[in-house]
Amino acid sequence: MGLPGDYQQKVIEALGNKKINVVCELCSKNNWAVADQPVSLPITDLSGSLRIPTPQIPVAALICNNCGNVRIFALGVLGLLPKE
Repeated sequence: MGLPGDYQQKVIEALGNKKINVVCELCSKNNWAVADQPVSLPITDLSGSLRIPTPQIPVAALICNNCGNVRIFALGVLGLLPKE
C-alpha cells in the first residue's frame, strides 16, 4: 500500500475533519501519538476461523502517551486509502 510521506499528519487532519473526541476515554488526557504506519486487522469468517492469507482492514492506530490506550480508525473511512 502506498502511503503519503506525511501519513501521520494526514491521519491527524482526517480525524480533525471528523470532529473526533480527543480526550482518552480511559485516563481523560489528550496526549496521543499516531503510529508511523497502518496496522491491519484480519477478517475471520463467521466460525471465527482465520484463513491464511486473510483479507484485512487497514487502520490507523493512535496510542495514548499517558495510559497506553490504543484507538484504531479504518483508513477507508478516513479517505486515506490509495486510489486504485
